Amino acid sequence: MAETGVYPGEVRARQESDHAFRVAGKIITRMVDPGARVARGQPLAKLDPSDTKLAADAAQAAVAAAETEAQFSDAEYTRFQDLFKRGFVSQSALDQKLNVANAAKARLESARAQARVSQNQAGYTTLAAEFDGVVTQAFGDAGQVVGAGQPVLRVANPADKELLIHVPESKISEFRAVARSAASKEIRVAMTSDPTRLFPARVREISAAADAVTRTYPVRLSIQQAADVIQLGMSGYAMLANPVSSGEVHVPLSAVLVKGNLSGVFRLTADGKLKLVPVTVIQFTETSAVVKGPLAAGDRIVAAGVHKLKEGETVKPLDDPRITGDGKVAVIPAEGAASPAHVTMRAR
Repeated sequence: MAETGVYPGEVRARQESDHAFRVAGKIITRMVDPGARVARGQPLAKLDPSDTKLAADAAQAAVAAAETEAQFSDAEYTRFQDLFKRGFVSQSALDQKLNVANAAKARLESARAQARVSQNQAGYTTLAAEFDGVVTQAFGDAGQVVGAGQPVLRVANPADKELLIHVPESKISEFRAVARSAASKEIRVAMTSDPTRLFPARVREISAAADAVTRTYPVRLSIQQAADVIQLGMSGYAMLANPVSSGEVHVPLSAVLVKGNLSGVFRLTADGKLKLVPVTVIQFTETSAVVKGPLAAGDRIVAAGVHKLKEGETVKPLDDPRITGDGKVAVIPAEGAASPAHVTMRAR
């Protein structure tokens, strides 16, 4: 695979939501801190319930008053019906009492609805988690006065992890091509803390507009087979790769030795000697080169310091704790030097 680009990013959750109170008030307690795991319906924070409780009590009192008025209106209408049957009141007077009774019933229903709203608002003073997840950020704390809808906590679902990267305008077409046909190209994701482990990824979302300041497009990559070592907020990078043709090999940039019109790489033979293998450079990328020549998978080549070496020199590969991944260090005798010279080698 020939990498065409490396894009740094941050691990985010596919589902993340800012949690806010539906009413204004003063926070009296916050029960969770960033990093805490929460379950759906679990209380996260509370507001001072004094005002909402008073409003609910007032609404309930209005309901009681409306009920009394409605009962009195019904009783009046019943008495006028009896008087109308006896001929003591007119039809107009009876209709008036009916209208008064109907209006009293309507006011009662309105008072009950308002009471339910007040009771709901009293319940909104407790902020609960909308789904199972982890608290990633806190925007408010006890003693703070917040408005309705003002974010207090951010909760993310760590089940589906994504890498948020920002792609320049010149490369966004490649990601759109990947999104349309994943068979033509591949994306791999690695964490900065452990670059030796690669995870397959796919393009889930590409922003329709570029950022006004950076002129880059936010792209979300869904990490497939994400391990537990990948945590929310970690830094990582995505590598977009194209399949190389038969006979082409992907090597580090520093492994290519260029002298005039000749390009080559040093290969370590079985007897520990260096052999300069001529290659043709097909493509340069940010950190690597695609070359074509008599190289095969498993060949050990010098990855750095090639300008200090000569064909036929004997080297001895040694493990170096300073080199991680598949890198090795070869030691060659340095003429006139008290200590040997070190040349980084990498197995491919």
